[in-house]
Amino acid sequence: MEIIKRLKAIKPSGTNFEYCINCYDGCQHGCLYCYGRKMRWKDYEAWINAIPRLKIVDLLQDDIKHMTNELKPEIKDIFVCSICDAYQPLELECEITRNVIQILRGNNLPFTVLTKNRNVLRDIDLFAGYNKCRVGFTIITLDDNFRGILEPNASPIAERCEALQILKANGVSTYCSVEPIMCCEESNPIQIVEALREYVNLFEFGKLTPYPKMGIPVVYNEEWYARMFRDLIPYCKQERINYCFASHSKKFLESLELEFTPYPLVSDIPSPEKFQF
Repeated sequence: MEIIKRLKAIKPSGTNFEYCINCYDGCQHGCLYCYGRKMRWKDYEAWINAIPRLKIVDLLQDDIKHMTNELKPEIKDIFVCSICDAYQPLELECEITRNVIQILRGNNLPFTVLTKNRNVLRDIDLFAGYNKCRVGFTIITLDDNFRGILEPNASPIAERCEALQILKANGVSTYCSVEPIMCCEESNPIQIVEALREYVNLFEFGKLTPYPKMGIPVVYNEEWYARMFRDLIPYCKQERINYCFASHSKKFLESLELEFTPYPLVSDIPSPEKFQF
């Protein structure tokens, strides 16, 4: 739609998510596999010295003014944030994400938050009681030593698991991104699902997209991914796990003649008890 082209804060995401808002340029978590750094063509040190996008709140308010009642229902999901972490430590000082979510909620717009930091619990008052949001954590391993290598400045795994329990207990729709899965025993998606299934409404899976000079201590192996997905899909169906796949894994799954299940947008997802295979 033409009006979408004029929006300044809300942009097409180019991923499973329909639209996105990015509150920071860079991310203090310093994850070795981060695609955002590659998209921005920044070296590691520049990337982890994140810069707050101080004008994003004003730009979002301007976007809202341009929205009509006809446009709002067309927006099914807004990803906060797509190429940085909305709750990296800088957020506790800047509160840009909190202000963005207040505006989205105040205008009845749907959104998804995905983070690696328990700081998200600060804003549980904005998520609880709002049925147009989903809040989740990326968890690609249960081994915190391995996590420390890949995601050096993110919250420990135990803190993320506890935060998911707290969110679920407060009636928030929860989400776990098991992506990118690594080609090693420390990154076993079935083990992660078994550990988290009681308090996660939706799991998303995806393979690694290898970039040059990532520094990841794991060898990329497509045969490993083929075996893993052939085990994972039947398991999820048998156990009635609500799951989907990251969009960048679609071609790979189709090459294996495996069904690609897309991410269900927040406004379209049925309640977990209605999910059917």
